[in-house]
Amino acid sequence: MTESATAPAPAISDAEIEDLLARRDIYSVLTRYCRALDRADVELMKSVYWPDGSDSHGVFDGNAVEFSEFIVREIQEWFEVTMHGIMNVHMEVEGDRAATETYLFAYHKVREEKAEEIFGSRYMERFAGKGLDPAHHHFFFGGRYLDKFERREGEWRIFRREVVMDWNENRPSNEILDQGMFATLRPLGERGPGDPVWGNRP
Repeated sequence: MTESATAPAPAISDAEIEDLLARRDIYSVLTRYCRALDRADVELMKSVYWPDGSDSHGVFDGNAVEFSEFIVREIQEWFEVTMHGIMNVHMEVEGDRAATETYLFAYHKVREEKAEEIFGSRYMERFAGKGLDPAHHHFFFGGRYLDKFERREGEWRIFRREVVMDWNENRPSNEILDQGMFATLRPLGERGPGDPVWGNRP
């Protein structure tokens, strides 16, 4: 009678553990950015970047602290609702530095008075008189965040960010909030401390 031998699990090295912890912390920074943007939390946004860092974002190219204040203010002026989600994240970690490519999918509900500024006159002419909601428009964005991270005193933050646009899709709204099943889906999300997420604590 033979006994099957179970091979011992390979030992995990200190370097492998350090790499896993770095990837965990970097991913947390990436998701924190999305929460800060969609909940319009400027202090949380600042915690994503090093103060001497920068963001090249199309509508803004400069210091990361100034970007944090700019984007949280402007996103509330441009859009009624936003939702930013990240997908594939490719990371290359070398010591206290890392480079990441993060796939991004974002939704924006454009404020009526900002539609032509955001989309341009050709879009507005294309949908004029078609019976669609003239007051609300949806802006979908697919792109990538290309980030350079640095670890300082054990903490990872973004030092350089560049946003790449791969595609966008824009259309008038057919959103329903007050009828059928949609009337029962409450609470609705909102910016600031009134959002349900702030009561969701361990």
